[in-house]
Amino acid sequence: MRLDTGRTKQKLRTRQALLAAARALAARGEPVSVTAAAAEAGISKATAYRYFSASDTLAMEAALDGAFATAEAVVGDAVAVRERVHRVSRYLFEATRASDQGFRLFLAKALEASVQPGAPQLRGGRRLPMYELALEPVRARMTPQAFQDLVHALSGATGLEAWLALKDVCRLDDAVAARIQEITVDAILDALLPPG
Repeated sequence: MRLDTGRTKQKLRTRQALLAAARALAARGEPVSVTAAAAEAGISKATAYRYFSASDTLAMEAALDGAFATAEAVVGDAVAVRERVHRVSRYLFEATRASDQGFRLFLAKALEASVQPGAPQLRGGRRLPMYELALEPVRARMTPQAFQDLVHALSGATGLEAWLALKDVCRLDDAVAARIQEITVDAILDALLPPG
C-alpha cells in the first residue's frame, strides 16, 4: 500500500487506526495480529493486510509509533521557523538514539519485506507531518512544490537513515553526529527557505 498517492490523508488515518488498535491489544495483554487489529479498529481484514502483511511487523511498528510524540508536542511554542525545524530534527535524532536497536530491527524487517512482489509500503513517514507543521509559518510564501521539496529534503536528511549513515558509515560519536545533523539541516534551510 503506497501512502504517498491517492487519498493520502485517509490512508494515513487508516494506518494510524491499525497501529492504535495494535497498541490497545498489547496493552490488554492480547496477542497482536493483523486480523485482531483490524477487528479492533473496525477495518476489514483485506484492507488491514494491504497496510501490514505480517503481524510481527505491525506489532513492532505499533510499539515504535506509540513512543513518538505528536508533531504539536515536538514543535511546542517555538515561533521562529528555524527553531521549529531544529526541534523536529533534534527530536528525531534523540528518538532514534534512544531506540536504536528497535529501529534497526524494524528497518531490517521493512527492507526485507519491501523486496517481495506486491509488498505493502511499511514505513509510516512520521517525520513528514512534523516538518510540515514546523514549516507551516512559511507555507503561504512558497509554491506547493517548493514547500514539499523542503519537507522532503529535511525528511531525507534526518531520522533513522541519517542516523545510520552518521553512526555506521561515518563512525561518529553521538555528539559529533548531532552537530553534523544540525549543519545539514541549516544548509537545507539556507538553500530552500524563502527569504524573510
